[in-house]
Amino acid sequence: MATTPTRRPGRPRPGEPTLTREAILTAALALVDEQGIEALSMRKLAARLQVDPMSIYHHVPNKAALVSGLVRSVFAEMAPPLDEGDWPDRVCAWARAYRDVALAHPHLVLEIVTDAAAASGAAIQISEPLYAALAAAGLTPRAVLHAAGTLVDFVNGYALGASAPAGADPMGDHLAAMDPALVPTMRRIHEAVADGEPGGGFEAGLDIIVRGIAP
Repeated sequence: MATTPTRRPGRPRPGEPTLTREAILTAALALVDEQGIEALSMRKLAARLQVDPMSIYHHVPNKAALVSGLVRSVFAEMAPPLDEGDWPDRVCAWARAYRDVALAHPHLVLEIVTDAAAASGAAIQISEPLYAALAAAGLTPRAVLHAAGTLVDFVNGYALGASAPAGADPMGDHLAAMDPALVPTMRRIHEAVADGEPGGGFEAGLDIIVRGIAP
């Protein structure tokens, strides 16, 4: 008596679209952007793609590999600055491009900052223009490393701060509640810039770093 072949778990059913790694990463990034990295699971991702959860494992072996793929996809969006012009302009252009990518996907910023395995490979694909600009400044190899690390840490910190809920200012709230006699300088400085232009901190910090890099 003839038997009906058993469909292997994860194999697409007849008529289902073929699942691809690119489609998986696109859906995963949309899920993370909407709900945060904590919401990312193979089961939720499969539901969004309307496929068997096991089918995802044919393309991505585990969640760690999925997150690494997401970080690579996000970094691939970054438009590298042109390899021309003065080195400070090139450094600033790189920092702004990196900031824009990080702010476009704030739920992934913490993974980029804390997960070396996820970020290291992806970081290489975007860092060559930064290293080239710093080398053009006449820095020693060690100074290039230190300058690049400082700049990346600055942009990561800015992006983390910018991803906080709108209107949140815990430091300002604590400062306002303290006895002014204990923190007179901080109160004076913060009150003096309270009505300053929003978002100006990034350009000010970038300017400080670039001026510090100059040989």
